[in-house]
Amino acid sequence: MENKVLEAERLFLKPLSFSELSFINSNEIDRVEILIEQEAIFDFVKLAISKKLEKMQNIDEKIHEWYTYWLIINKDNKKGIGFIGFKGVPDESGYSEVGYSISSNYRRKGLMSEALSSLINWASTFQNCKGITAKRVLKANIGSNNVLNNCNFKLYSSSSEENNYILKFR
Repeated sequence: MENKVLEAERLFLKPLSFSELSFINSNEIDRVEILIEQEAIFDFVKLAISKKLEKMQNIDEKIHEWYTYWLIINKDNKKGIGFIGFKGVPDESGYSEVGYSISSNYRRKGLMSEALSSLINWASTFQNCKGITAKRVLKANIGSNNVLNNCNFKLYSSSSEENNYILKFR
């Protein structure tokens, strides 16, 4: 893996290696080279990381960045403050689903919108990626719905409790 790092105005996004994800999953975050804020590692994040590790065991390293989490790093203090990533390479219709979370200490500052914009720009450079989806976003999660709206995602379906979004590149 070439270990590409994306840069935004206030952030870096670094794709985490399989071993770094394993360290986070086994509560050995001190073994990850970048200091990660404890508040960024929610229970649901650890659950998602364990699912990612299962998926990633047999994938080609050339597509690793589509499966891993990218660590969101605050340029000011060089700390990992959140995670963002796709659930795999674009599907047969050309879409990949995104997921993300950020430490409660860094919410409501536009940082997740900035991180998502960076990842959108990266994904849009791949010819086989026609866009990104965000599924089962709880309506009660106003922050996440705002992030998707800030990044020009369109609501394509909803239930009484959840929204589903899509962003089309082409």
